[in-house]
Amino acid sequence: MSKNMADLQQHKTSAKYLTHYAEPEVLSLATFPKESVYQHVIVIPAFQESTQFIERFITSGLVEQQCLVIVVINQPDNDFGRQHQQDQIDLAQYIANQGQETWQQDNLRLIELSTAKESNAKENSAEQRNAEQNSAKQTKNVNSSILIVDRYSKSIPTEQGVGLARKIGADLAIKLAATGNIVSSWVHSTDADAHLPDNYLSAHNSDNSALKNAAATCCNFFHYSDTASIHQANQRYENALRYYVAGLTYAKSPYAYFTIGSILSFDMLAYCQARGFPKRSAGEDFYLLNKLAKLGRVTYLDNVVIKLDARPSQRVPFGTGPAVQHIMQLESQGIDFAYYHPEIFTELKTVLKAFEILWKNKQHPQAWLAELSQISQQALTHVGLLSFITKQSTAKQEQFEKQLIVWFDSFKTLKFIHALRDLGLENMPLEKAIERAAFNL
Repeated sequence: MSKNMADLQQHKTSAKYLTHYAEPEVLSLATFPKESVYQHVIVIPAFQESTQFIERFITSGLVEQQCLVIVVINQPDNDFGRQHQQDQIDLAQYIANQGQETWQQDNLRLIELSTAKESNAKENSAEQRNAEQNSAKQTKNVNSSILIVDRYSKSIPTEQGVGLARKIGADLAIKLAATGNIVSSWVHSTDADAHLPDNYLSAHNSDNSALKNAAATCCNFFHYSDTASIHQANQRYENALRYYVAGLTYAKSPYAYFTIGSILSFDMLAYCQARGFPKRSAGEDFYLLNKLAKLGRVTYLDNVVIKLDARPSQRVPFGTGPAVQHIMQLESQGIDFAYYHPEIFTELKTVLKAFEILWKNKQHPQAWLAELSQISQQALTHVGLLSFITKQSTAKQEQFEKQLIVWFDSFKTLKFIHALRDLGLENMPLEKAIERAAFNL
């Protein structure tokens, strides 16, 4: 496809997405200043966060890379959110104090960081930090801005949570790209607990051959905390994540990638084709990546390493924070943290290999199943393989095999793994599972 044809396709796809699926905030960008043009865009949802992630950005090399940071300051529409509203107000005020407000419309405010304002009504420690930041700005070629999105005055529905917050930010990025205010075709989705390296943005430059046919990227990462118990619990959870992805890679699954919202970047065209982040209070990164992986590669950027603040949390129903909290509770009771049996990934590898001849045996699926272990037969039946085969009974080989990969996606793979677990391959202590696995982390 020629560049002009590709540009036309992207324009049509983004226009359709913005018209039918984008959040209402994009309409407020109608008056966004045309002269405010940025090379890169980062989206960060923030609920009950300190100002440290803003401080880190301002003093990092990223602030010199023509970046627009869209900070969606939000809170859930429940008592917990309302009790902590002052945190959101304070964060918005802090960001506003870091530069000059050059544009405002509805619940959006653009703060240009290149002309910092002094804040006199601060505590001494805060004044000192501001002085250090302003000194750093004077020695840097600051050319970045922060777009504040106020979704705390009008709270986010509790059940839509961080998914909606991420979607608002990403939709704004898509709209600004469509109007020529963002040059890069990548949206960088991260969190306030992430320490972003200086090569975070440049790794996504158009001349990076590793990004060919990529719909998304996942950066390398590690968790850290000065508190030993939190650090140890996070290390166990991180090992579990790496063990799971290593197991999928060993099984040759096309869905072998990390699903962590703070290390994710995605191509704008693919994002529009996937119809954006799902509006969920947790797991939004998993479900978006599940769609993106069907549109292109999910590329792992090993040399872009993000440090993540290790912290327990109950702000979302599941994910890193609650998992770490759970591990800490287990450790306090002297109970091992258990995870998937390594034999599960051997079963998965055998099944995926057997999929290569499934089309030839689609008229006799029971005979094909009989060549697998009893437990894999039961697990595949549980996740609905026979129903899939029936629906694809008239499909030609190429179409059948393509649809099989789409059907047996990351969600179906996880259901298959859980079925194997429930059928007898029970969880075991993580360290023992890693030791016995046929693959390395």
